[in-house]
Amino acid sequence: AWCDRKGLDTVIHPITKCVIFLEDLLSDMVAKNSKDPFGTVRVARKALSKIRELQRGVPPPYGEAFSKETLIRSASSKALAATTEARIGPDSDPLRDGFQATSLDQDEVERILDACIKHNDHWSGFRVAAMVLLGTAMGFRGDDLMDAKPSLLALTPVVRSTPVPMQPVTCSLRTGKVNSFGWLRYSGFVRHKEPHLDAAGALADLLVFTLNLTGLDILQKIESQDTTWWQYRLLFRDLYHADKKQDRNALAKPLQNILQEVDGSPVVKTKVLHLFRDSGVILLASGGAGSELLSIWGHWARGTLQQAYLEKNPLSALVAFAIAGGWDQTSFMGRHFCGRALVMVPERWIDSLFPGVRKVLDAVRARNARLQSGKRQADDRVSDRAAEGFLQTVLYSGICFWQNLPFRTQRYGLAYALHRLPAVAAIIATQEYHDFAREVIASHDKANKQAELDVSASMGEMLTDMQACLKQLCGASAVGDAETVAKLIAEKMKSMNSCSAQGSPHDTFEEDLTLPLSASASALTHSPQHAITLPDTPREAKRLKATPIHGRYLLWEATIADRVSLIKADKSLAVGARNSSLHKKNRHLPQLIEMLVNLGATLLESIRLMTQIADHFDLTLDQMREGARLLNGKAAKPDCTALTAETNVTVGHFRQGIAWAQGEIRKNQQEQSVVAN
Repeated sequence: AWCDRKGLDTVIHPITKCVIFLEDLLSDMVAKNSKDPFGTVRVARKALSKIRELQRGVPPPYGEAFSKETLIRSASSKALAATTEARIGPDSDPLRDGFQATSLDQDEVERILDACIKHNDHWSGFRVAAMVLLGTAMGFRGDDLMDAKPSLLALTPVVRSTPVPMQPVTCSLRTGKVNSFGWLRYSGFVRHKEPHLDAAGALADLLVFTLNLTGLDILQKIESQDTTWWQYRLLFRDLYHADKKQDRNALAKPLQNILQEVDGSPVVKTKVLHLFRDSGVILLASGGAGSELLSIWGHWARGTLQQAYLEKNPLSALVAFAIAGGWDQTSFMGRHFCGRALVMVPERWIDSLFPGVRKVLDAVRARNARLQSGKRQADDRVSDRAAEGFLQTVLYSGICFWQNLPFRTQRYGLAYALHRLPAVAAIIATQEYHDFAREVIASHDKANKQAELDVSASMGEMLTDMQACLKQLCGASAVGDAETVAKLIAEKMKSMNSCSAQGSPHDTFEEDLTLPLSASASALTHSPQHAITLPDTPREAKRLKATPIHGRYLLWEATIADRVSLIKADKSLAVGARNSSLHKKNRHLPQLIEMLVNLGATLLESIRLMTQIADHFDLTLDQMREGARLLNGKAAKPDCTALTAETNVTVGHFRQGIAWAQGEIRKNQQEQSVVAN
């Protein structure tokens, strides 16, 4: 158009013609009050160089040499001066667009999400909500959003945070404007502390809508081993464009429409699709993330360590995922109080959202396993690991959907369109769902209250043990009644002091959970049948105290036992995968305690006996757990294998301690039988 107006040809030659074009472009930008004329001129300069190189017969310079041509450099300098003048000149606003012109704060994110759910075009609303939360959590550039694919979604191994395990969702990034060589990179996210800000919930809404209402044939293609589904995009505009990279307007237009509909006042920003990456960086930095963590999360890192090692595993940015999810970066591994994730979702509810997904996943897993082991069948054509990762993510999204639904109902009511999905409407009308919703909300509120307690993880375990002791001292019915508890504790202390004066405190205080070392040693060796020979090792001056076994058992009972049962029941897992998933260090000690309970002891009595063994041998909790593991494995040599390098206590000593505990339980049962008779 410029050439037509000037009556010139379109050949990018001579240099003087290029300079005239750049100066005219600069004048236009200044007239439009552009804040960055230099940016526009720089882009135009690069375009001219590329076109010049492609036009046959046009001589050099090309590329960088073109930018260094004297006349071109002069035009660039004028553009840079114009940008400086626009930013600091007398007619410029000192604050310009404000310090938040390129990022969103939490209030703006919440208002945008509310507008998405209430938007009259539900498909656009769910897409924009996913863009906001996924883009912010994973630091997506606009190019990443336009090219995001369901085939790149997967789940990592469960992170063993406490009290609730953490399940990161990942998305691999194999393309992009800064990844022209196809480096394998990952980003990801975890569930947010607040349900309405949960990226996993936004992904669940998007997948529920996509697989139920858009008509996308992704499951049919996976089942028929048609790998063309790999090209489907996650944020596609319509079915015709589902297998193509989305253009900028396909994502930017619905976003800009919703930004104008936000309650209160429109959200005005100077960036559109890059807005979420900027917002994510500010969110992480304000949460305490350092520059190294930001570099890994945002893939700005360079060098062998980052490209060849860190960026190949999404868990290298786990701390960033946790901060983006609203968790504290220093304590999230021990204080991951995601209460709603503790409530089990019935499988049939998930299957009603995604019919056939579980069946297809089982078929894909079996086929992949056959192909990997070289046992191909006649109809096995392709190994589709991408399908396995995607379908697992779909089922996990079903869990997140139902666990977030009570909070969606609270916040949006009937404005939440997925209430009207037949499969959802049929379930939420049942009493079972009403009970489930109450349980989810109660668990969420309870976890938030627990998270607000400013205590360390070790203090939390101490409080758990104190509560158990309190119930044993005062009775379960007294806990919560301050006056009764105080009175009972005073009476018990008085009784203890009285016995102490007589020199035999443990004769009457039978329920004490721990014994002094001397008393413990005498108790362990009182019977020749179960005598224990201690190793000749001096006590360490700075002894690591035995950490609370009771607290570790409660953790097992609440979060790990059910998972072990599920893993054992899953026959599709290979032996190695099943064993590597069974929480070795976490399961053997609680199972040993359960063995004592099965012999007839109470839970507290079993824990008291294990605590006496720990004190007698001067073992830490980790050493007790390792002893239980070695004892269960039956491969270690009892008289030679030490529990850990830090102790001389062998498996044989530990086995004698367990035998003593079993003898104590039998003796107590005999005494109780004699008293009863």
